[in-house]
Amino acid sequence: MKSRSDVTDSSVALDNIGKWPWSIVPTRAFGDKRLIDADRRVLGALCAFVNRAGVCWPSADTVAALAGYAVRKSAIDAIARLKKAGYVRQLKPKDYQVTASGWKTNRYQVLWNGDEPLPALEDIQAAAKLQLEAIAGDDREEKGSGDGDALEGVAHTLAVAFARAVEARLGQPRDPGNEMGHARKLATSGVTAPEVYAAAAATCDEWLKRRAGVPSLGDVASRIASRT
Repeated sequence: MKSRSDVTDSSVALDNIGKWPWSIVPTRAFGDKRLIDADRRVLGALCAFVNRAGVCWPSADTVAALAGYAVRKSAIDAIARLKKAGYVRQLKPKDYQVTASGWKTNRYQVLWNGDEPLPALEDIQAAAKLQLEAIAGDDREEKGSGDGDALEGVAHTLAVAFARAVEARLGQPRDPGNEMGHARKLATSGVTAPEVYAAAAATCDEWLKRRAGVPSLGDVASRIASRT
């Protein structure tokens, strides 16, 4: 097994940033004199997030931290060398998404042999499903601005749940603060964070299949309203 071909979402637990408890690295990298130790460490960090097609999109900060570096530039420089040496391919939004919004997070494909074809759209979708599902069950209260407004705290929790679902499914970082208007309306209706996460994840899956871009919390709220 060179990656996750025998692993289901439920058979191995991912941690709270969506990585595997182990990393499967191309063995050809070990003796490659074009690489330095930093490159192999970063390659191993990337491989902790890949699916069976080698697709992953951890942030540079996450890769740097996992590889043991204090600054993200160390990871960025190593990834550039890995791309030049044929161990990593940077995927382009235009190959998978027809909307103008594009991707805000770099997406990569780890190349075990070096001649792998571009992953299919289904491989991108599979990578999204490997992100941590357990966030949906994390109903810890996110604090608001400190003004004692309980409703504002609940709204912020819902906005955070939405943002986490979008990043897990689509790899798109979202600012919860930009979604507070819809979050406040959902908070007054008694919707919970797990419900928002589940609805956002389902909406993202549908939009990804249609290559429709990134939904807003308003789109998710409409989905929730249609089921009540």
